[in-house]
Amino acid sequence: RRPAPQLLSYRALPPVLGTRAAPVFTVSVLSAGQITGRLLRLKPAVLYVPLSEIAARPDFFRSLAARQTLAVVLPRIVWDSETRRLLDALDLAASLGIRRALTGNVGQLSLLRSRGMEAAGDFGLNLTNSRAASELRDLGLCSLTASFELTLPQLRDLSKPLPTEMLVYGRLPLMLTENCLIRNRTGECSCGAGPVKLIDRKGEEFRIVRDCGTCRSVVLNGKKLYLLDKREDLRRFGLWALRLSFTTENPGEIDTVLSNLNAPFDPGACTRGLYYRGVE
Repeated sequence: RRPAPQLLSYRALPPVLGTRAAPVFTVSVLSAGQITGRLLRLKPAVLYVPLSEIAARPDFFRSLAARQTLAVVLPRIVWDSETRRLLDALDLAASLGIRRALTGNVGQLSLLRSRGMEAAGDFGLNLTNSRAASELRDLGLCSLTASFELTLPQLRDLSKPLPTEMLVYGRLPLMLTENCLIRNRTGECSCGAGPVKLIDRKGEEFRIVRDCGTCRSVVLNGKKLYLLDKREDLRRFGLWALRLSFTTENPGEIDTVLSNLNAPFDPGACTRGLYYRGVE
C-alpha cells in the first residue's frame, strides 16, 4: 500500500519588481563579421558571441574584450563526447578575459562552474513564471532571459529576482534539429557557408543557421520580431535589458537597424511574435 501523499499549502513568493531604470541594450551575433563599428558605438551592456567564433578568432576577441563586455554563447545541445572540446574552448575564452557564458541548458551549469564562468540564462530555459525565476537565482545564474512565449502582461508581472532581459528584435528560433538539414538534403554539409532557406508548401521561407558552430540546424522564423518602437511601453516592466538578435543580417543590414532604433513597425517584414496574442 502506498503511503498517503503529503499535501502542503501553496505559499506565494513575494514579488520582485526588477529595476526602475530604463532598460539597456544587449546584442547577440552569429559571426565576428557582424560586429560593426556602429554596433560597438552603441556600447551594448553585453555582446553575446558563439563560443565557436571566439575559439576561431582569439586575437580579435582578446582585443575586443578589453573594451567591450563579452559573453560566449554555448550550443543548446552538448553530448558527452563533445564536452572535452567545449571545456577547452571555455578555457581559451577565459584566457581572453571573458568571464560570462549564455546558456539555455541547466545541464551546462556545472561545466561553467568548473571553469569559473558566470552563467547567464538564455531563452532556452523557458522562463515563464516567478517561481522558476527564483529557482534559477538559487542555482547561481547572474541574469535571465524571459521566454518569448510570454504575453506582455505576463512579462510585466513576472517576478525579477535577477537582471532580466527580453528579445525585442530578430528572427526567433522555431526548431532545433539534431541532424544537419543541408546534409540530409544534398548529402554534403555546407551549413557553415551562410544561412540557407527552407520553403514550405505555402511558399513561406524559413532561414536555417548553425547552432553555435555545431552541425545542428536551427530553423528561424521567416519574419523578424520587432518591438523597438515599443521601448517606452517596456520601461515600466522592470527589465534590465532589451536584446537585439542578429542572425542572417549582413553588416550593412545591421547598421541600418542600429541607425534608426525608432523605425516604425513593418507588418510585411516583421512580427510582434507572441507578446500580444499569446500561445494559441
